Amino acid sequence: MSEIVLITPNHISQTIDRLRVRLWKRRTGWGLALMSGLLAMSIPLGAAAQNANLNATPDAGDIAVFTDEYDGAEFCANGIGDQPCAVLPVDVPEFDASFVYRFLAYHAQRPFDRFSWQAFTALMASPNASDQTALWETFPTRRDVLSAVTYPNAACRDGLPNGHLLLASYVQSSGDVLVDQAGNFVLFETRINPAARDYILSNGLETKDGRAAFAKSGAAIDFPIGHMDRVADLAQPVLVANGDDDAGTEPAAPAIPPSAPGVMGAQLLKFAWRILPDDGAQDVGTGRTYYTRPARISLGIDQTLDGQPKCLDVTVGLVGLHIVQRVASGNGDRWIWSSFEHVDNVPLAANARRPNSIITDNPFADGCLAPDETDQAYAFYDGGTAKGGAANQSIAGDIRWADTRPFARPVSGGALVPPDIVRCWRLFSGTAETNFVWQNKLAGTVWQNYMLLGTQWIGNPGGAPFGVGEVPRYLTNSALESFMQHQSDATCLGCHSRASTDAGQPANLTFLLDPAS
Repeated sequence: MSEIVLITPNHISQTIDRLRVRLWKRRTGWGLALMSGLLAMSIPLGAAAQNANLNATPDAGDIAVFTDEYDGAEFCANGIGDQPCAVLPVDVPEFDASFVYRFLAYHAQRPFDRFSWQAFTALMASPNASDQTALWETFPTRRDVLSAVTYPNAACRDGLPNGHLLLASYVQSSGDVLVDQAGNFVLFETRINPAARDYILSNGLETKDGRAAFAKSGAAIDFPIGHMDRVADLAQPVLVANGDDDAGTEPAAPAIPPSAPGVMGAQLLKFAWRILPDDGAQDVGTGRTYYTRPARISLGIDQTLDGQPKCLDVTVGLVGLHIVQRVASGNGDRWIWSSFEHVDNVPLAANARRPNSIITDNPFADGCLAPDETDQAYAFYDGGTAKGGAANQSIAGDIRWADTRPFARPVSGGALVPPDIVRCWRLFSGTAETNFVWQNKLAGTVWQNYMLLGTQWIGNPGGAPFGVGEVPRYLTNSALESFMQHQSDATCLGCHSRASTDAGQPANLTFLLDPAS
């Protein structure tokens, strides 16, 4: 059955347009610089890594990308200045719950993608000018909060240098391990913001017995919801003189409404880290480097080739990140799910589909297929899969940690053939545009090498074929859900809507409270 393409209802566009700054109405001089940058870049990221073969087809309802300029208020959640900042967004003030959104719509999606980039850059910024520690590094890990989640080798905590990560997880939610083309495991880490941590601790949810008691009490798990401080004020029109003091006033062109200050809701972060080579190489040959951190890997006796506990000191580069945040907007006080990855992770599958592909129970009957050709190196793909063959194949057998690179080895100790991973879902054209604008704004920093895959939110009541009401219908990350992208439930909010605690209680979207899951 054919795919459903983008449908943009007029009433959605008209409502959201009231909150947009129209083309060329910039308050800063950045617009001209952006346009010259667009012309000079020849879209190397867009063609190779983000949305290969993306062509706007107006007759099919697509919105052409890279046609609009963004107001300076785009880049900081408080709407002040025209640069990315350390202020976290707390909500999406443009959201209008009076509409039902069943498909991705250009102007309806833009505020959510803006929210994602604001959150991403704020988390990576240092809140203290005298300290280079990023905001996310101040959040506790799930191992810090949940008593049952311990490190395989507790001795690795001893003497851990300041600023070093302590990593231990390397199994994806599907039960698979991801190995890069250098033969090294990808590691995962979950962090919890103070609002979520405080909720867990104040309700005794950090222990198994506490979760059982909470379930028995009959109370629902209900993580804190973020909201703006002055929602009513945001709705008031800005009045300006029309040139005659006695002639009255008229509404000014609206600026992008700020998404802060306000009350911060629960925020959960899941990172994917790639072990970098010991020769100091910071990229896969493209010149696009990683955000890196020093790290120590904690390994137990059942994880290593020789059966000995180990602590491995390495440098890791960020390859994937989920940002999950609870906000007041979104039809039912739901969560917003943002997913980022490095642009050099993987190529696009030959049969990649649009995230609005909803009229099918089996979006990839033959799997996600290897592309006919690629024009660059990737961290998780080297073309070993035959053209048109199914990529994203799980690694079979027992894989253990060696003492030296490549760290991922079969129990025999021999060489491992890493899997070829491709991205199954195209970027929505509006998201690709948002990436392009933000990457240009971040030019000269490592953050220009990252892209937003999509922002998922609840736009409708759900039901077949609309899942739980998530928009876009599908969203996965090549580094975090490598081997399940082709599945009919390859949707972050849809999958997590089934989350429960280890006491069997609905867990308000997160599997965090079922440590064994």
